[in-house]
Amino acid sequence: MSKNLILVFTGTGNSLWAAKEIAKELEECQISSMGCGSAYLPQECYDSIGFIYPTYAGGIPRQVEKFILQNDFQSNKNTYFYAIATCGKVSRAQNAISQLRHLLTRKGLILHYGERLDMYSNYVIKYEMRTTVQEEALQSAQDIKPMIESIINHRSNTGNTLLTPRHLTSVGFKLIVRSLDKNYNVSAACIKCGICQKVCPVNNISFGTDGKPSFRHHCEQCLACIHSCPSQAINYKDKTQTGGRYLHPSVSWKELAELNGQGDGTGV
Repeated sequence: MSKNLILVFTGTGNSLWAAKEIAKELEECQISSMGCGSAYLPQECYDSIGFIYPTYAGGIPRQVEKFILQNDFQSNKNTYFYAIATCGKVSRAQNAISQLRHLLTRKGLILHYGERLDMYSNYVIKYEMRTTVQEEALQSAQDIKPMIESIINHRSNTGNTLLTPRHLTSVGFKLIVRSLDKNYNVSAACIKCGICQKVCPVNNISFGTDGKPSFRHHCEQCLACIHSCPSQAINYKDKTQTGGRYLHPSVSWKELAELNGQGDGTGV
């Protein structure tokens, strides 16, 4: 029986949902975090290794880049590598696959297959979110099917070339993203439940003497803390108070916490 590994980075569950859909169709498939839940690659040989992650500023998250660069994939030189970049709009994710391909090339590896998957857009800092969650979730479930078939059959594609203007946007975002949490605020509505800390995929949240969350300035802007807060107490400046909240309909905050190594084992 073949062994398969899916490496995930996620904030609001879109990428975790995609990983779970792929894992259903693969033999003996393990899902592991590229965030704080798993700093290093499990040292085993796999038939396939997939990277599933969201698109930030047109490219890959800083944490995904860090994870790939710090890990040794040499025991999997002959493994089938693939990637799915989830994104609010495919046209805005030009470099989400090509950047990963370049990273793997630097490590002497080949990204055999890569695609971008359009999913519900939830960067509430920039806009008020749409009311079409269920409709878009159903569409994503249809769109991922041919991608899963390609992964099962170990198909290859050439993917996208690196687009310089958008690449520079992504690079610039990575330089400033860590400190953007200085603009977060916590209101009196905070119930000190600790969910924000558990769902943060980069361990960016600690608690002060007042029991409220504080931010440690290595943020990824995944917005897991904002979207998962049950009392909507965490906000970005004055931009998110009325903008709505989102987790993928098939993913709970407890699953996000468990992926980060902060769960109780139930995943529900």
